[in-house]
Order: sequence, then C-alpha cells, then structure tokens
Amino acid sequence: TTIDLESKAASILGKEAALFVPSGTMGNLVSILTHCNRGDEIIVGDKSHTFYYEAGGISAYGGIHSRQLSNNQDGSIDLDLIQHSIRLEDDHFPITSLISIENTHNMCGGAPLSINYVKDVYELATKNHIKVHTDGARLFNAAIATGSDVKQIANYTDSVTFCLSKGLCSPIGSIICGTKNFIYKARKIRKGLGGGMRQTGIITCLGIYSLNNMINQLEKDH
Repeated sequence: TTIDLESKAASILGKEAALFVPSGTMGNLVSILTHCNRGDEIIVGDKSHTFYYEAGGISAYGGIHSRQLSNNQDGSIDLDLIQHSIRLEDDHFPITSLISIENTHNMCGGAPLSINYVKDVYELATKNHIKVHTDGARLFNAAIATGSDVKQIANYTDSVTFCLSKGLCSPIGSIICGTKNFIYKARKIRKGLGGGMRQTGIITCLGIYSLNNMINQLEKDH
C-alpha cells in the first residue's frame, strides 16, 4: 500500500520516485540532508518553516549552515538578493548547495508563489549549479490558487515535499518527491532519523484516498 501511494504521488507530481515520511518537518530535513554535505550552506527565507519552526534540525543533525534572506509579503525572496547571496569559491566560505523555497508560505499569509517566480528561482539556481528544494506542505493549495498544474510547479524544483494531513485531510504523513537516485539516498537518511516504520499501510491507505478524492475539494475549501 505504501509503495502504491509513493508511486501515485510521484506520478501526480511528474517525478521519478517518492518517499513517505511521518511529518513535513522530517520531509524537509531528509531532503536537505540528502542534497547537502556537512558544512554546506543553504539559502532560506527568514520566515520559512524550515528556518523558523523545525528546531534547527538542519544544523543540529546535518551540520548545515543557513543563509536567511528576507521574505517579501507574498512569500517570495528577491531574485537579486538570492544571486548576491550565493557564495564565491573561496576557502573562507561555505559552499552554497541549495535554495529552499516554501509554497504556499505559512508565515506570509498562506501566499502561493506564482509559477513564473518558481521558474525564475529554478533557472537562477541551475545557472549557478545549485539545487532547489520546495517545502510544498500545501502544494496542491498553491496549484489551485494560481490555476497551475501541480506537475508544472514541481517541474521547477529538484525535490519537493507535500503534506497529506493539511488540505488533503489525511490524519498523518507527508511525501518527498525527486529523482530515483535522490529518493534512494533519502530512504537511508529517513531510516537513520527513525522514520522507517512498519505496517505503514494503515496510514498510507488514507493518503491514497486523499489523492483520489480531496484535490478537487480544495477549490471549494478556498
């Protein structure tokens, strides 16, 4: 059942593979630990969930340095600010390995990021040989609100998490999506963090129900 949920989630988002995790916080932590080495730096918003509400896990468990940039009211970060915050190659500096964005943005009024903005961030990152992770706890809400296909949004990020237990109404759980190689590495990190659970089908069957039945409900919820 869990394998079926992961396969379905990957297909809906247009990614090669997916991984079930018990919480969005673990999903973000696993994703960032998979992308980054100890001593690397990630660019995050100063109002992002990862920076603000996740107990400093990326630093505590991954030795990863965060560069906090100011979020605008709509949850975005100025592209020029991102560009100027990418570290030069220098022995004095950590390596900028990842840009993490949040969509929708919890602390910015639940604002969804426009498809043009996420595309611009992804293109900036690719030009600078940096990966992008999207904390998409409410990714399906963002797609409905912006009139975008969720697969189109997910196309402009290297990894993405989404929550089953918020707008999609399951009682528990989140999903990470990315390439097969990324998910292979993430699975081992999930295990090390204590997220490798037995008998998950009793939870993930509800995730399948959510994906089959609750996405179309979101427009009415809004």
